[in-house]
Amino acid sequence: MPSDPVAVVSNAETPVVSSLTDRYSSRRERLKFTWLMAALTMLGPFSIDTYLPAFPAMQAALSATEVQMQLTLTVYFIGFAVVSLFHGAISDSIGRKPVIVGALCVHAAASVGCALSSSIESLLVFRALQGCFAGAGFVVGRAVVRDIFSGVEAQRQLSRIQMLFAAAPIIAPILGGWMVAHSAWPSIFWFLSAFAVMLTVWSVLSLPESHAVENRLPLAIKPLSRTYGRIFFNKTFQTLAAIPAINFIGFFVYIAGAPAFLITHLSLTTKDFAVLFLPGITGMTIAAYCSGRFAGRVSHARQINAGFLIMGVAAVANLLVSAFLPPRVIWNIAPIAVYTFGMALVTPCVSLKLLDAFSHARGTASALLTSAHVAMMAVTTAIIVPFAQQSLLGFSIVMLVSVAVGGVIWKGHLVSHTPQDAYEVV
Repeated sequence: MPSDPVAVVSNAETPVVSSLTDRYSSRRERLKFTWLMAALTMLGPFSIDTYLPAFPAMQAALSATEVQMQLTLTVYFIGFAVVSLFHGAISDSIGRKPVIVGALCVHAAASVGCALSSSIESLLVFRALQGCFAGAGFVVGRAVVRDIFSGVEAQRQLSRIQMLFAAAPIIAPILGGWMVAHSAWPSIFWFLSAFAVMLTVWSVLSLPESHAVENRLPLAIKPLSRTYGRIFFNKTFQTLAAIPAINFIGFFVYIAGAPAFLITHLSLTTKDFAVLFLPGITGMTIAAYCSGRFAGRVSHARQINAGFLIMGVAAVANLLVSAFLPPRVIWNIAPIAVYTFGMALVTPCVSLKLLDAFSHARGTASALLTSAHVAMMAVTTAIIVPFAQQSLLGFSIVMLVSVAVGGVIWKGHLVSHTPQDAYEVV
């Protein structure tokens, strides 16, 4: 079967995009690109999940408290959310490749700092630095995909990347547990440093520069602030950014509240966390594969509507099971897997719509989208999880409210959206 033609962006007449059209005309080259983009997005989850099994060993070695160890996650998320705002804007100004390569180098150095830390204070500093630069591959990589591809191929690329990315939260804690069982806890951070170095070399050799010089934006505080403000307060951005973030709450509440959900309510042990993660990630992976197959055959609106319907059915079933049946792994976990399937059908289509709406500042829009998502995770951890983890019913209520609010926002967007809502940088 012949390779599918590559769909490119509307500025395909520029020399940069024209050369990339030729480069990615073959299925093999597009597959190599997908693997690189997926590996770049995996750096964030690996930096979060790989060292979680080492918490007890690190706490003892660094004379830290449980609160201080949790703080190593908090400072990471803060750094990730804040600095991710600038990755995209800088890439809009100087190009995508320098930002990704530079961030990987700093992340590798920060990982070395974590490995050599002899106190909890120094670990916190280097964890914050890790977080500041872990998101560049994800934020800027998404803009690279949309720079090069459009239409069907863009959806396929994002879906394939999401499918590969979904493996990271499964692999990372297993790998970290194996390393801490056979070596000292710093080996985890030496691994993260080596992973970042490998990505740096790979990016230098294979990552294309997709943002043409003539399309770049000035990097100055006043224009940058104006660009951020015009995007953030734009109605289209607010609605499209809110949908995937709110949908994710319905699943993330189970991740953040996993100890209470699995141990307290389902009477499992700390060795049974895969019972939650594997089905959830499997649902996302299957949906990502389906989304790639749907590209060009099913409209974005129909796929999003189908995703919300599936999430709604899962959320209602979850509520009924939690309210009327005794706790059981099978029927308390199954709705979560179905929910993540529907959620992963919605996310790539909504992301493409958002990036298309801000086509002249995709890096900036992608950065704001990521920061909004991470901020929603922080709010969920601080406010929503304490409510949800009181009972299985609490978890299910959060899931139902999440899909209901997300669905209302999507329907409102369909009713009110006009071509004039799209934002163009001037």
